[in-house]
Amino acid sequence: MLKIRSYTIFILAALPLLTVGQKNERIQYKADDLYEFRENGQKIRKLIGNVIFKQKTTTMYCDSSLYYVRTNTMEAFGRVKIVDDSVTITSNRLIYDGGDRTAKLRGNVVYTKGERQMFTDFLDYNMDTEVGNYFNGGRLKDSTNVLTSKIGYYYAKEDYALFWNKVSLTAPDYTLNSDTLRYNTTTKVAVTPGNTEIVNEDGSRLYAKGGEFRTLNDQSEFKDGNIETEDYILAGDEMFFDDLNRYYKAEGNVVLTAKNDNIVIIGNEGYTDKEKNLSKVYGQALMKRVLQNDTLYLAADTLVSIESEYDSLERILAYPNVKMWRFDIQGVADSAAYFLSDSMIFMYKDPVIWSKKNQIEGDTIQVEISEEDIKTMTLLQNSFLSSEDTLFNYNQVKGRTMKAYFEESRIQRIDVSGNGEAIYYVLDEKDSTNIELMGMNRILCSDLTIRFKNQELNNISFYKKPEARFIPPHELNQDVQRLKGFQWRIAERPTLEIVLYKESPIPKGESEEQTTPSLPPPVKLKMEGLPEGKGTMLKKSKRKQD
Repeated sequence: MLKIRSYTIFILAALPLLTVGQKNERIQYKADDLYEFRENGQKIRKLIGNVIFKQKTTTMYCDSSLYYVRTNTMEAFGRVKIVDDSVTITSNRLIYDGGDRTAKLRGNVVYTKGERQMFTDFLDYNMDTEVGNYFNGGRLKDSTNVLTSKIGYYYAKEDYALFWNKVSLTAPDYTLNSDTLRYNTTTKVAVTPGNTEIVNEDGSRLYAKGGEFRTLNDQSEFKDGNIETEDYILAGDEMFFDDLNRYYKAEGNVVLTAKNDNIVIIGNEGYTDKEKNLSKVYGQALMKRVLQNDTLYLAADTLVSIESEYDSLERILAYPNVKMWRFDIQGVADSAAYFLSDSMIFMYKDPVIWSKKNQIEGDTIQVEISEEDIKTMTLLQNSFLSSEDTLFNYNQVKGRTMKAYFEESRIQRIDVSGNGEAIYYVLDEKDSTNIELMGMNRILCSDLTIRFKNQELNNISFYKKPEARFIPPHELNQDVQRLKGFQWRIAERPTLEIVLYKESPIPKGESEEQTTPSLPPPVKLKMEGLPEGKGTMLKKSKRKQD
């Protein structure tokens, strides 16, 4: 090895930088000591001590280096540092190609440009294009986020970076995990094209098949995903995530699942607002709650789930065009409230409920449904009960308030309080082909009790000075057979298919025949055996169960 120079740095500093090559494209260098030797026919210069390399705007520092004259490349060792305009890179080792101005930095690499820093053990970087990529793991850090991955590409001039393989973005309030991610280093917007997970500080999680995440204001838009909080899972085709305001929105095939209450709400659009403790789903909204023996369905244009620190106040609001379905009870109303803790349903504004052959109406209807059965039903103001018998007659009872009692979801008794009126047909059923109408009782009293057998009206007890009148069949006409306000609204009774939006319901009041039935068809009449006196208990003859 030939020692070419052995001057101190002070002497070298007084000399101009040694230039090798043409057109200023060759690397310039200086050092405390310089040695020259040949290896495999190639001239190599070894620089030791305070080594400085320079090419164009790039200056490189190291403890020692090897400069390959023919290829215009260099290797640098020990406290490597590159300075190029606003970029600073440090590492343990460097291989630099002066021809294409690429640097391969190895070991404890730290890239710094302004607020951004990149950490890795393997970084390839081009000084002209300012494109760097790492492999075998790396980390990019700025004033807001930290991104880690196995593979990363950083485009400094374009202000964005690409990451692959086990990507993690750590923001102030959440962590995002994905396999692929594009990140704008200026706007702090991250875009993922594939499966993505976000874990928030409060424990909520977001899953999506790609999206755009605006980390500066904690907002995100993504497709085909769901947001899972402690109590709910919100899913949809397109979703919006605002973690700063704790607001989450979904569009298209929305599914809101209440994890603790066996409740699923679906619809066209929906959102969860954690600040207001509510979730709303609208557009063909449908609630399904799985009970022990069946599933309760509640449909409306809009469903709102309200959370509360008090269990008794947690409820679901439905409005308008409410439809309810369970195998043993169906109903419609303008609006409803379903309290989760005690399974109490309140139905408002022209509510109607059907149970077997019974139609129940009132200004407000309150239904208590347990895990297994219907327990009670309370009708507040202008209550009305109608039921169809075997001959298509309509037994009718009305009053100020009613309360119905059930056993195993089968109606057993109804108590009527205040302004009671009743129409009750008496039949004689000898067999299924020989059913005779004996007449009709019309009763007026303050209070009364109706008892049922096999889900059909069996007898009525009257209290507080009842006034009763028995009307034989030949005197029956439309006027005496209808209490004021009676409508047979069977056309509005929802089927499961209608509640599930699988077919269109018949519009309310579409046909006069549907709401106000005509007199029953002619039957064989029997006049004897009429009930005695007014105010007595009228017991219904045995009837064939429908």
